[in-house]
Amino acid sequence: VEYNPANEIVVGNGAKQCVYQGVLATCGEGDKVIVPAPYWPSYPEMVSLVGAEPVVVETKAEDGYLVTPETLRSTLEEHPEIKLIILCNPSNPTGGVYHLEKLQAIAKVLEDFPNVIVLADEIYERLVYEGECPAFAAVEGMFSRTMTVNGFSKAYAMTGMRLGYVAAPQPLARAITTIQSQLTSC
Repeated sequence: VEYNPANEIVVGNGAKQCVYQGVLATCGEGDKVIVPAPYWPSYPEMVSLVGAEPVVVETKAEDGYLVTPETLRSTLEEHPEIKLIILCNPSNPTGGVYHLEKLQAIAKVLEDFPNVIVLADEIYERLVYEGECPAFAAVEGMFSRTMTVNGFSKAYAMTGMRLGYVAAPQPLARAITTIQSQLTSC
């Protein structure tokens, strides 16, 4: 996936800040956000902080602790206020990986819900032991509605440096930049 570094990349104080800014830039009071479970404890808290409601979607061991297309579709149909799905790939805490076929199946469902944005937390992308972990934004039709969060702490063991980034289409990156300019300056 290629981004214009001048207006589609926002560098933040770690990936956690970038996730929060992505949620803040896209959601507000009355919105709902899909958070697959098990999940990193910060996801639902960030959603709640912006006034939105987390919709926790339980996953199953037999599905590799990954959201299935069927579960995603039924959740989106049940909750029309859903504005965002947080997709952590590979998953924290389970380590489950959405390989290309699974990402394509998720994207196929999302075709029917064009107003849902994806926050793809891909901070663990380089910690995959079998196969590859492709970027969700690289799946056909998903670039324009995906915010990809990543950083250097996991893959390069640089946790203390607090270097994270979000890569997103210009309108989303602009909104995140505006928020960040009010949260942090340096």
